[in-house]
Amino acid sequence: MAKAMLELQALLGAQNVTELECQIIKKHLRKAEEEIIEKLQTVFLDARFFYLLDLYRQQTACRFIGWRTIRIRLYSGERYPIQSPVFLRSKPKDRRRRAKRRDVTRHLGLELLGFQHKCSPLLVKNCISMATLCPSFDMGAQVLRSLGIRMDHRLLQTLCYRTADHIMTKRQANVVDPSWQKSGLRLLICIDGGRLRHRQSRRGRKKKGAKRHGYSTDWVAPWLLTIHCVDQTGKVLRKHRPIYDGTVGDIDAAFDLLRGYLERINVKESEVVSFCADGGNGIWERFEKLEETLPDVVAVHQVLDYTHAKQNLKEIADLIHQACGVWDYEYETVLKQLNTWLWQGKIDAIEMFINKRLHRKRQKKKAIKKLNGYFGDHRKFQYQTFQEAGLPMGSGTVESAIRRVINLRIKGPGQFWKLENAERMIFLRSQVLSGRWPFVLQSALNQPLNMLDSSILMEQSEAA
Repeated sequence: MAKAMLELQALLGAQNVTELECQIIKKHLRKAEEEIIEKLQTVFLDARFFYLLDLYRQQTACRFIGWRTIRIRLYSGERYPIQSPVFLRSKPKDRRRRAKRRDVTRHLGLELLGFQHKCSPLLVKNCISMATLCPSFDMGAQVLRSLGIRMDHRLLQTLCYRTADHIMTKRQANVVDPSWQKSGLRLLICIDGGRLRHRQSRRGRKKKGAKRHGYSTDWVAPWLLTIHCVDQTGKVLRKHRPIYDGTVGDIDAAFDLLRGYLERINVKESEVVSFCADGGNGIWERFEKLEETLPDVVAVHQVLDYTHAKQNLKEIADLIHQACGVWDYEYETVLKQLNTWLWQGKIDAIEMFINKRLHRKRQKKKAIKKLNGYFGDHRKFQYQTFQEAGLPMGSGTVESAIRRVINLRIKGPGQFWKLENAERMIFLRSQVLSGRWPFVLQSALNQPLNMLDSSILMEQSEAA
């Protein structure tokens, strides 16, 4: 056995096929990246590219100060030297801001080519995908290294946060693709809240003899929204990539975020818009205000999640069961009858049943209060009518998104977040899990080119 293995290793020139693959791929990858560096250097020295840089320099208020040798990272994570044109940002007029300036030099050539933090677009795409899918930055860096990409967890974290800041400057514009501009779309909009630990430094001085000052970890409620396209039967269209996004702000910030997405989507020519959520406090009042901003030609429906409605109706059935002392078989009959009325949207019939079965004033008042508090607006509970119209009746899309986006990455045991970092991670993970990450990244990297297109068109129009 040992002799056969030695002969096989001699034939392969490596310990095994895995090592052979790694050697050959690394050899050719090195040559490919050297060719890329040579091509990039040629582009930097081209007069046409420098003309584009000059246009971009004018729009970013910078001036050219010379060339500098820097190191950039390509697909493998290796650093390669390259001569890059360096630009200096103009000084602010306010003298108090001059002393606090950071990152005053910019490599506009790399920005124009889509580099982020001196990393190539393909490296950024792979690194952020791995960082958001893995349970931690350290684990993401380990997986990247196992794939032959040199990456440190601190660099990976910095790359994620800086890229998120860059994309989120024009959040809705980078996320919404042209397929959402079509007319006749049937939209399903859901919103719900999750939970995460907020890391806050403790106030005051550090205790005598203590090694660390410590921090508090209070729970906060991030909000997540989902926008799907549905067919004529109310089923989600899988071929149409959904929109996921979230915020760690309050509920008003979440609806401001939703309002921004609706402005980018062609809502005016949509066929149907369905708002679906649970009975959380403050959600439906803001949905109604948002509905007032939509045009009258769009059919808008508010649907309270059917599963949550049945759960709250069961609480009313339990009150009747405890108050009247009915047998178990009769309880099942009562619950079935109540669910039938709920499906048909007959909330008044449920109220009449409560008044008929409950005789004690306190018990009746408690059940009616529960009914009116949750089932007060009867329009949201016409499930039979919704099904006939081909409208979705549940908010399972956002419930699933919260579990995958927040619970499996942000809410993990022992994970405490600063709010700004949590929002960045929620945004990036939402784009990766919704399948929109390649488009979102490319859209963000094309921002400088879009700026140049507009400036060139303006120059041509002025010349004409």
